[in-house]
Amino acid sequence: MARTTILFLIIATASYGCSESGNTDAGKLGQSLGQNVTEFAQGVGSGVDSKLQIKIELSESLKTTGITATVAKQQTPLNDPEKSISIYFISASAMKGTLVAKAYNAEDQEIGRATKDVEFTADDAQYIGFKFPPEMDRQLVVIYRIDVREIVPDAKAN
Repeated sequence: MARTTILFLIIATASYGCSESGNTDAGKLGQSLGQNVTEFAQGVGSGVDSKLQIKIELSESLKTTGITATVAKQQTPLNDPEKSISIYFISASAMKGTLVAKAYNAEDQEIGRATKDVEFTADDAQYIGFKFPPEMDRQLVVIYRIDVREIVPDAKAN
């Protein structure tokens, strides 16, 4: 709120001070103001982005399939009205099967579960989304553990 007020005052001052003789100063002030607004917006974006990141853990059985993960985020109600997460998986080898994501609270109790059928080719990567039941309280989730439930035989031949 205070930043918005300061920003308004700067814009108002710049507008008031703009005249034919002061265009150079107004231009410099406008350029500086534009840079500050851009940096502010980028800061807000990165803050929101980091707030959406979630903690995940891959099971040993999933790791043995050659799959790793990098970015994991919860989806916002604007992006997806359901309680879902999105994880970027990288697969060194081909794999077809079903992944299961389990949500755990601070007491290490499972409080939600979602499954997703996946198919990776060798040297593949993709975002995979998991949709959890609407009853699950996302604010209670401390970690999501991802495991492989089923591997389709001969997926490497595809």
